[in-house]
Amino acid sequence: MAAAKFSLPDCGIFRTTQALPGHEEEVPAGALVYFHNHSDSGLPQVILPDHCLHNRWHFRGPGVVFRSLAWVASLHPLPAQGFYFLKEDLVFDGGSWPRHTLVQLGYSRRAEPILFIAQERASLQENDLFFSDKGVRIDPEVLDILVPLVLYREAPDDHPGDELG
Repeated sequence: MAAAKFSLPDCGIFRTTQALPGHEEEVPAGALVYFHNHSDSGLPQVILPDHCLHNRWHFRGPGVVFRSLAWVASLHPLPAQGFYFLKEDLVFDGGSWPRHTLVQLGYSRRAEPILFIAQERASLQENDLFFSDKGVRIDPEVLDILVPLVLYREAPDDHPGDELG
């Protein structure tokens, strides 16, 4: 009987459910990490959050390279940080948001999901949406009501838009 081949998950953000053996203080259980299934040495690595900008963690710095493939199996994958809409009403402690609300998903360093609601800017000169840096922590079970959106940072050059006028 041949041994089952273990395949590493794709690169992405995860919540640790166990401390990384040999690096327990640096990578504890319940931490937000970016998992890379490769490194310069060929081994997998995790990178801890460096800084948060616009409700999105950036992962920089040296990764923690490790050999424990059993530990990789303990990682819990998380939906990507970014923009979503609610496919159901969301009721939370202190309020509620209706379905189809545009939200931004972020996380705490402890990998707790946080939603930030989209708001229109007050100025009539702008056509921008605003996401506060104050969000609502939600239960991880609620993540399944999020539907991912694609937003462009700039309009694609090959599809110029018409101006109203």
